[in-house]
Amino acid sequence: MDTDHQDARAAQHLIDLHFEIWNDPNPASRAAKFPQAYSQNFFVADESGVATGYEAVGRLIEQLRGSHEGFVFTPDPIAWNHGVGRVTWGYGPRDNPNRVRGEDIFTIEDGKLTSARVFLNRQ
Repeated sequence: MDTDHQDARAAQHLIDLHFEIWNDPNPASRAAKFPQAYSQNFFVADESGVATGYEAVGRLIEQLRGSHEGFVFTPDPIAWNHGVGRVTWGYGPRDNPNRVRGEDIFTIEDGKLTSARVFLNRQ
């Protein structure tokens, strides 16, 4: 049985849900999806700091969306390596979806995302 391949498929599903959440313009709709994708102590670490838990991550998403009206994430497929996933992505308006490029490193435990470490690609 190829469990790592099955794990990669499950991870891709979680990543798809993660970016669906971050692209959702409705705060209530986003929050309702958190338990499907994230552990209770899920955290996002980026250059501005660390947001831990549903409430703090929700505020981070709202702040990002509020400062980048009309931007959406366009993620590439996950690269999977034994419990750790890497996803490169573009972020921008629909007519320039790669205005910002970056990558996230995810950890997964018990079928939920537990962390996302965000790296922006500087040029």
